[in-house]
Amino acid sequence: MSGVSRIACALALCALAIGGSGARAEEAMRIDVNSFPGASNLPLWIGSEEGIFRKHGVAVVLSHPKGSVEQIKGLMEGRTPIIITALDNVVAYREQQGAIDLGPHPDLFCFMGLDSGYLTLIAAPEVKTIADFKGKTLAVDALSTGFSFALNEILSRAGLAPDTVSYVAVGSSGERWKALQEGKAQGALLTMPLDLFAADKGFHALTTVAATLGAYNATVGAAQEGWARAHKADLIAFMRGYRDALQWLLAGEHHASVIAILKREMPNLADDKIERIFALLTDPKEGFHRDLAIDPAGAKTVLDLRSRYAVPPRALPDYSTYVDNSYRQEAMRP
Repeated sequence: MSGVSRIACALALCALAIGGSGARAEEAMRIDVNSFPGASNLPLWIGSEEGIFRKHGVAVVLSHPKGSVEQIKGLMEGRTPIIITALDNVVAYREQQGAIDLGPHPDLFCFMGLDSGYLTLIAAPEVKTIADFKGKTLAVDALSTGFSFALNEILSRAGLAPDTVSYVAVGSSGERWKALQEGKAQGALLTMPLDLFAADKGFHALTTVAATLGAYNATVGAAQEGWARAHKADLIAFMRGYRDALQWLLAGEHHASVIAILKREMPNLADDKIERIFALLTDPKEGFHRDLAIDPAGAKTVLDLRSRYAVPPRALPDYSTYVDNSYRQEAMRP
């Protein structure tokens, strides 16, 4: 082969490689992710808007449930293979203590830990202290799952016995906020930014889960074990995209871009509240888990509360029973 021919061949191979790479980028695997609305979705917003997920070969399509029951159904029926949910939800359904029956061996596990939930106890204007909830109604997602047991513990530490308050199960944080506004409940745990909206309307922030309970691993990524085994590469790609989006978020030079994304996703919030949200989400102690790991102390709190408040109460195994850490270990490699 002549020198000219070799050059022409090399150029052709380069063009083919470039074209193939572009084709693969356009054929990113769609992954439906179901997560409750709120500021904690920031890494998902960043990963999609900045093309970070697509660089790893996946295209994330984000949806929101009305409540944890709808979310779990979507997962088990294969409509949303990845959910961002409460660790307690996974434990509840694995232990046959969930709001619906998934059978004796639910195909459900956690693959990464995300945050402490940023949960604030919000009270109606007439409720000034936690003790004032006596005789009142509190809104929860579901009576037997989610953050209802954390709420029980907050009330207990304030001296309120379980039978001195009533509960109404309404679903997500948005539904709980709606119940507060409509007067169907006088208190609820709300996530960001709904706690800020509530404060603007005269509702009171009495405490947070983190301030009262200490370490608390609220939120995890979860999937079906069978789906994860069959789609291991896709799950790892999603986790790497989430990891890189989180690193992008934490990089100081992207502050203005992150604020712009938050404003687009939450347009009704003033600039000072957007900055407060940014500061909390990126806080080294209370913000996102940098390594995507489940916090052992926080997970222990979740399991201790379920052991105490679930009906019937019973001791639960170590949190690792509900977690497969192998996916995270692979995803966190350089």
